[in-house]
Amino acid sequence: MTSHFSRVAFTYDRTRYHPPEVSGRIATALTAPVEKQFRDPVFLEIGAGTGRIAVPIIARGYRYIALDNNPAMLEVLRQKVAGVARKARLVEADACELPFERGSLHAVIAVHFWHLVDNWHQALRESLRVLRPGGFLFEGWEQSDEESEDWRIQQKWKEILSRQGYTLVRGRHQARLAEVEKALIRYRLEPKTRMVADWIELRSPRVSLEMLTERIYSFTWEVPEEVFRPSIAELAQWIAQTYPDPDMEYPIHWKFMLRSSRLPQPLG
Repeated sequence: MTSHFSRVAFTYDRTRYHPPEVSGRIATALTAPVEKQFRDPVFLEIGAGTGRIAVPIIARGYRYIALDNNPAMLEVLRQKVAGVARKARLVEADACELPFERGSLHAVIAVHFWHLVDNWHQALRESLRVLRPGGFLFEGWEQSDEESEDWRIQQKWKEILSRQGYTLVRGRHQARLAEVEKALIRYRLEPKTRMVADWIELRSPRVSLEMLTERIYSFTWEVPEEVFRPSIAELAQWIAQTYPDPDMEYPIHWKFMLRSSRLPQPLG
């Protein structure tokens, strides 16, 4: 995963973004409850990537630790926050071995993260270990409708792969979210989920193809190269035949979901 993200860090940053007003709503949803409970809180984001969650919070002046195990992702983030990073730290480390003391942080943020980690149980335990009593664990993810042209293109690729004898497995992200929720409940926490923002993204068939070609999505990573290359070539041909203008943009309706869990406060 690390080497993959090193290669596509800039493509990832360009294609996986939030509009400014959406970024603002997400930042408020993450910071407001923490600021209400703690003075001068410290936020940690695991799997911070190129900073689509981190940047607007850092820009507001909060103390923020952006952690990722990929130096290429962090370098993109470093360039983006160069002028506003007075209270920010960028840390290259493994989320399964967080280099922070027990109970030292006020909030841990994980957006589109758990399905990327094989040992997610350990990463979750570490996230809870570094939280102080009353601290917050925030998990975020985007959901899109399944009637967009982007979804149609992905489904066409799945059909092409199937004809080549390869079964594409999808849905791991949602399945992992369900597993994590069960674990949080076993830890006697009370995770609560709500939508904090929705928006329309305009995306062209050319960009949809690029995102598959660059293996931006985790469901593309395990497709063997000898199957991947010819399947993408066939998909590109289908797009050229199906869309008279591959740069004409179509809408995708997105929702940003936020699940919040709070560690109990000590009695007395």
